[in-house]
Amino acid sequence: MTPQTSGRQRKAIAISVGIAACIGVITPFALAINRFDWGVSLLLVAPLLVWLLLRAGKALERWAGNKQDGPPPDPDFPENRT
Repeated sequence: MTPQTSGRQRKAIAISVGIAACIGVITPFALAINRFDWGVSLLLVAPLLVWLLLRAGKALERWAGNKQDGPPPDPDFPENRT
């Protein structure tokens, strides 16, 4: 397996896992909001849920690109890369 093929497979796996996670989390969440009387209170949790899904997506992107963990470099000081 060449490194290019491995990178493509990692990206395909990351996209598949990301889509599955979004469908698996958002669908029951939306159904709970729709079907239960107390579901309307779940709207208060929606921003947190979206934030967590975005964080998971960024982690999958780092994994697929084989990038190191950590904050991105500061665009104001590009020479201070660690």
